[in-house]
Amino acid sequence: MKPTQAKAPGKLYIAGEYAVVEPGHPSVIVAVDRFITVSVSPSKGTSGTITSPSLSEKTLHWRRNGQRIRLEEPNEKADILLKTMEVTEQFLTEKGRPLPYYDLSIESSLDSADGRKYGLGSSGAVTVAAADALLKSAGLSLTDDKLFKLAALVHVSLKSRGSLGDLAAAAYTGWINYSSPDKKWIELQLDQVTLASLIDEPWPELDIQRLNAPASLKLLIGWTGQPASTESYVTSVQQDMEKINYQTFLKKSKACVTDLISGIRKDEPEQIKRSVRRNRELLLKMSLAKDILLETPLLKDLNEIAEHHGAAAKTSGAGGGDCGLAFFEHAGQQEKISEDWRASNIEPLPLTVYDKHN
Repeated sequence: MKPTQAKAPGKLYIAGEYAVVEPGHPSVIVAVDRFITVSVSPSKGTSGTITSPSLSEKTLHWRRNGQRIRLEEPNEKADILLKTMEVTEQFLTEKGRPLPYYDLSIESSLDSADGRKYGLGSSGAVTVAAADALLKSAGLSLTDDKLFKLAALVHVSLKSRGSLGDLAAAAYTGWINYSSPDKKWIELQLDQVTLASLIDEPWPELDIQRLNAPASLKLLIGWTGQPASTESYVTSVQQDMEKINYQTFLKKSKACVTDLISGIRKDEPEQIKRSVRRNRELLLKMSLAKDILLETPLLKDLNEIAEHHGAAAKTSGAGGGDCGLAFFEHAGQQEKISEDWRASNIEPLPLTVYDKHN
């Protein structure tokens, strides 16, 4: 029997970072053409296996203990995958599907050749790809909305502080306008209703809308080679809200991202670039007030080089490392920016936006 396979892309934030963790605050995210691919095959024994170079050099063996899934040898890096398996199996049980043992194989192109992470949201992609592959192996497929919600329940169950935006990009793909849901409401519902009914109903504050890519501008991504920690940065900002006048920051971020979305919908290049620059300024001001390093020296170089060549640039994601982005109009700009980035030890990544609907 052929394995059942599903893949999910990584993501990059265009705008709305930090504010997006608060319910109802908009962001713009794109899915990129680097993937996590999960294959599911029937197991031949009374246990299952997980083969994943990013989790372990050895094959991992798992068994069920009631509704819990346990590894024979504990592996903290597998927590998200195991919770994805548990939540998806709970959903399949609600749908009356049998749960045979199975073998999972996971491949990733979200990292560099030497294994360093680009910061493209691997935990989100593996959740969506694994859930989708397990559902398909049981003869089920979900809409983008329901697949996102099932994946979101995994991360809410693990008390994630993130916005869940990487899950939305992985499930929907392409360009999206994303506002996060009220996670406290979701936690309460988890104790009261079935998963199947929970993913069927509207979630307060959640808003995911597909956007058409702007034709007037192209996107260039640069990688600093330095990893960033989204979770710790987001926690740091949330813990000291008064110091940064948090509500003012949220209000300005919403206005800025709303203007960006309007510019994307109208394909107005100057409006898009203006909004990107304004979002960079807002994030920098917030980071200075909070005393966190949003723009490392390399990220600052990345942005200033791109701006020097007429592009609009900013950090992508939590900052402190990983990637930055630049919107440019002409191939000549791309060549000059890429050349100067390389001279500053910044790697232009050959990424394009991935849209499964095109």
